[in-house]
Amino acid sequence: MRAPKNECPSKVQMLKAPPVILKIQSVLRACFRFPTILVLPRYRVSLQDLTIEVYAYKRKVPLLAQSDGIVVPVGPDLKMLFGISKMVRDRGADIIQREADLVAPLEPGSAFVGSGAKYRFKHIALAVIFDSQKRPSAEYISKSIISAIRMLREKGAKSVVVADMTENLLAQPSWITKESRAKTAELTARIIVEAISVSGGNAKTIKIWCTEPENVPFYVTELKRLAEQEKSGAAAVAN
Repeated sequence: MRAPKNECPSKVQMLKAPPVILKIQSVLRACFRFPTILVLPRYRVSLQDLTIEVYAYKRKVPLLAQSDGIVVPVGPDLKMLFGISKMVRDRGADIIQREADLVAPLEPGSAFVGSGAKYRFKHIALAVIFDSQKRPSAEYISKSIISAIRMLREKGAKSVVVADMTENLLAQPSWITKESRAKTAELTARIIVEAISVSGGNAKTIKIWCTEPENVPFYVTELKRLAEQEKSGAAAVAN
């Protein structure tokens, strides 16, 4: 029964709740938070030597994205200042940024692998997708992702998260039209999936992480196309 408006239960009254009730309340609070941490893949495709999954989670690094490594976009100066790169940098307590500063600048299309973030991933790979003028290209994106995945594999990584880079490619994300954003996301998905396919057996599992759920369908389309290509190729070999 709700207390009268002018009354407030005292601290002594609140502390009289039985321990078992307090325990139940604690468990319920933990269960209530549970779904915001664990995220199931929106789509999964299993190829001959690689499984690719697509995740959508907007604000934080999801627990299910826990992997041996993660690939995020940067410029030649390796500064993790925006979007998903900053999110990952913050999760790793800026350790990766201090390591990257020691080797910057790097050439467009290259990659750097440094320390990871506790309970999330062992290594963070910075993919240099821009040139010194902050201009991206399909070649830079593809080459840097392939390099990053290969370098992570050399570190012993078997599962790798590849971040959707759409938001980092938009010069002014808040001013971009819906149509322009969709076109950028579609092209980005195609480039990233092709780079992952070229990487082949450099990892057993690749998890594509979209911070914007509306970008997921573009990756699903590309993964279905990739699976169909592999199926057709296998059929041709069999014949």
